[in-house]
Amino acid sequence: MKFGYTTIRALLVMVCFTGCSKVLDKKDLGAVNESDIWKDNKLATAYVNKLYEDNLPGWNTSDAGTSDEAPGGDAVMYGQLTINSFDVWPYNNIRNINILLKNIDGGTLPAATRDLLKGQAFFFRAWRYFQMVRLYGGVPLLLEPQQVTDNLMVARTKTSACIDQMVADLDNAAKVLPPSWTGNDIGRITKGAALALKGRILLYYASPQFNPAGDAARWQKAYEANKTAREMLEAAGAGLYDKFANIWMDEMNKEVVFVNRYSYPDKVNDWNAATRPLSEAQNNTGANHPTLEMVNAFPMKNGLPVTDPAAGYDAVHYWRNRDPRFAATIAYNGCPWELSGKAGRRQWNYVGAETQFLTETGFYCRKAVDVSYSKFFTYNSSTDWVEIRFAEVLMNLAECANETGKTTEAYEILKLIRKRAGIDAGGDNLYGLKNGMTTVSMREAIRLERKIEFAYEGKRYWDLRRWKLFEQELNGKVRHGLVISLLIPQSEFDKIRDTVNLDGNYSRYFKDSLVAVDKVFKVDFKPNYYFYPINTKHLELNGNLKQTNGWDGGAFDPLQ
Repeated sequence: MKFGYTTIRALLVMVCFTGCSKVLDKKDLGAVNESDIWKDNKLATAYVNKLYEDNLPGWNTSDAGTSDEAPGGDAVMYGQLTINSFDVWPYNNIRNINILLKNIDGGTLPAATRDLLKGQAFFFRAWRYFQMVRLYGGVPLLLEPQQVTDNLMVARTKTSACIDQMVADLDNAAKVLPPSWTGNDIGRITKGAALALKGRILLYYASPQFNPAGDAARWQKAYEANKTAREMLEAAGAGLYDKFANIWMDEMNKEVVFVNRYSYPDKVNDWNAATRPLSEAQNNTGANHPTLEMVNAFPMKNGLPVTDPAAGYDAVHYWRNRDPRFAATIAYNGCPWELSGKAGRRQWNYVGAETQFLTETGFYCRKAVDVSYSKFFTYNSSTDWVEIRFAEVLMNLAECANETGKTTEAYEILKLIRKRAGIDAGGDNLYGLKNGMTTVSMREAIRLERKIEFAYEGKRYWDLRRWKLFEQELNGKVRHGLVISLLIPQSEFDKIRDTVNLDGNYSRYFKDSLVAVDKVFKVDFKPNYYFYPINTKHLELNGNLKQTNGWDGGAFDPLQ
């Protein structure tokens, strides 16, 4: 977080100066005596700030789904997932949230202060349950901190009841949270963030993963929630930021809705190091290499797909006249990429360009990569993680609008997204979209637009899950990249590498060859992966905890 109070430690030090001398000795703020914490504004605020620290998604959190990676990693993609491959079970965090919600009303804080703190806690409880429910379906629904005298063998709650509780928590949060924060509090959870998360949750619940029967009422509720979120956010000044490539560098711009803020040296991430080539990184590299299939998904600047004969696509000079989001997302061989502040630097992805750890696909990801960072700061990055941005609220609304017969409304939203991206309007003012799309064809257009717009933002895996499209999109297939060979001696190329003009000359210097990324296995996402298993250790501790249907001993139906 980059709040003015910066870190939890700074706040607690400030509290100590007011007389609470042993707060820093506490390993768990949940253990602070109730008579102290809920009567002191600074201490109660410190408690909430610890909830932020413990529950915000981020670049380096395993359950955030960052960089489009799946919980369980390659085991998920190659059909090798086991019951113990992963574990997302944040009940310690939920307990600390429940401590606040149970006890804060018994303190002496002013009502307005108390409501603001409760609103943030309600949001984080909904967020934590959402992270589990999207994986498992229903989970044990704990709304109070358990005591040793309680029955600790809590059974899984129906998925529908979990959804209802998350929605109720977010409604409670939205009632008391402000539309925006000012000064030192910028970056805290807002009313708009609560409504946007509610819209996302209801979209998931309406999607085929949770709604295989296509219950229209769920889509209508999701539509209404996302429409309300859009209207509220716009009233608060939110909107599409005009510089797509800078959304992650221009902090707290109008597109940011739900964010985890980083600040060197207190709180850093290694996204830049993991994503940049090793020659311009430190301690890390090799993540987020775009496949050729991802590269080819971007349309042309006229909005037409590269497969359309009218698009004007050049398969050799494939970077020409593409949707501007292409250049903001993909670092291709020879592109200008002034990493580490090196003016005029070009990125070379041919074999031999990097002495170690060359990209395995022929491409690097450049989204959210700050070119100003030196090698040291790539591993100590302050780049914010934007979990929800206004574009997602719009795209969620477009999807719900289309599924409820409002395809015209979906058209208008896609046009806004493509206009901001820099795609040409065209003579029909459709930004490359087909005229007269049906619900089915618009659905496909929306899914493609999400793939492009949110590439490497931790959305794609979850979208494919909720749409139940892994079998159709990936199973049995092999993803590809390029092996790029330099056709002239390295010594000769070194003389021109920063000035060479590749337009019309690419084949003189390079040869691109297709290579399989999935070298050993083909993608094999199993049908039971749509609802993950509960890790064995939790089943062993709780005899009332039923395993998910489709897994060994499974007796819990996540669709109820």
